[in-house]
Amino acid sequence: MIWESSDLVNWSEPRMVKVAPKEAGCAWAPEAIYDEEEDDYLVFWASSMVSSNGKEKGLHIYASKTRDFRTFTPSELYITRGEERTIIDTTIIKAGGMYYRASGDGQITIESSERLMGEWKVISTLESLGLGLTGKDVEGPEFFKFNGEEKWGLLVDQYGTNRGYLPLVTTNIGDTTGKCWRKPAAEEYSFGRLKKRHGTVMPVTQSEYDAILAKWG
Repeated sequence: MIWESSDLVNWSEPRMVKVAPKEAGCAWAPEAIYDEEEDDYLVFWASSMVSSNGKEKGLHIYASKTRDFRTFTPSELYITRGEERTIIDTTIIKAGGMYYRASGDGQITIESSERLMGEWKVISTLESLGLGLTGKDVEGPEFFKFNGEEKWGLLVDQYGTNRGYLPLVTTNIGDTTGKCWRKPAAEEYSFGRLKKRHGTVMPVTQSEYDAILAKWG
């Protein structure tokens, strides 16, 4: 489903677009990122394919390109960990001239690449970074950048304990030692009373924030 807005306050009616292959059993956790080299957007999501006998295979990440979010290129397999192994909830961000993506594939795995459609390499997992988190603890990773700072966040959903979002903070996403990553103490952050999970973070200006607050409180 797609909604459009020029001010983040007034929104269009929703419209549905079909991006997944016809054999797909689902199209979960869609995200999009602007491709500066191609001047278009890469849209990606998790789908499971239904075999000829009606059995669903593991989830994989598929992708499509668009310039207007109305017409899309045919979907293609973007990330797989093997036919029977599931990968979901991919998030991608560009930082320091590199693209980084995090995915749930039994753990939260972080990869890097110079190009969105180029070759990706695994650089770390939340467990290898010494954060004490495995795929049994968290899912639904979401990258974002702090406004005006060379600092990035990675939100993960603590589904294992049903506690909602946990923020992780880093000054270098590409760090493999864990020295640039930290897990803030509970008193350092608050998401309010309503449990937050499987969302996204979008940077806004002060005027945009003020308009949203005036409209929605």
